[in-house]
Amino acid sequence: MARHCTECWGQGHNKRTCPRLTERYHRYAKTETEENEGIVNPDGYWTKHYIQRTGNYPDGSKAPAGARRKQKRQCTWCKGEFGEYAEEGYDHNRRTCKYRKAWHKDSTAQASDWRSSFKQRMVASGFGVGTLIKTNQYDYYPDEQGGKRWEKQERLLIITNISWEHVHHDTNRSRVVFVKDVGLPSRSCSTLCLPRAVEWTAEQEADAHERGGMRYTKEDYEVLAMSGSLATIPEGWEDGECLELSEPY
Repeated sequence: MARHCTECWGQGHNKRTCPRLTERYHRYAKTETEENEGIVNPDGYWTKHYIQRTGNYPDGSKAPAGARRKQKRQCTWCKGEFGEYAEEGYDHNRRTCKYRKAWHKDSTAQASDWRSSFKQRMVASGFGVGTLIKTNQYDYYPDEQGGKRWEKQERLLIITNISWEHVHHDTNRSRVVFVKDVGLPSRSCSTLCLPRAVEWTAEQEADAHERGGMRYTKEDYEVLAMSGSLATIPEGWEDGECLELSEPY
């Protein structure tokens, strides 16, 4: 993904290298010099900023060595967690950030604990790859004239796969269940959420009830034939491996 500038919203550069901002500093610095009878004042507000940004005077001549401000690299993780100018954010980058590593270590431990209880709920409910479900889905279905018509039909679907890397304590009702239409195998079906009773712990269920959010998370399908197969779970999954998490910063 290309960088974008928070100053001009252009792509391919950031505010530190923004040509429009540099040009504006230069214009103001030249005006400042003209108002000072053509004498460059290194301590003038705009002139000082221009020199620190480019290492040059407004007339294009070089400023003394060290006049240009040295840019300190800042860790983008710490910038998000502690604030833009927090002292924790310097002298390292995102890849080596100890706070980011600590977050991943803690998240992996949480995922491991959650996945152990998830697997128990999955086996107890019989939900897994091979489970047969019934649901109503909108799509273009074949009609009597040999064409297709957009409508809602009751369909039998079989679960063919689960996106295991996205199944963790922060799945948050994401669509991770892949299905195939039993009656129309060639039809492309959208992915589904896990059953709420399988995905959520008792604490999550109680919290949703308390917040009144149950109507927004109710499954729109019925389990007809159970499977609960564990065959497709990747090796090491329960220990926190094969984990895709959205980082907060």
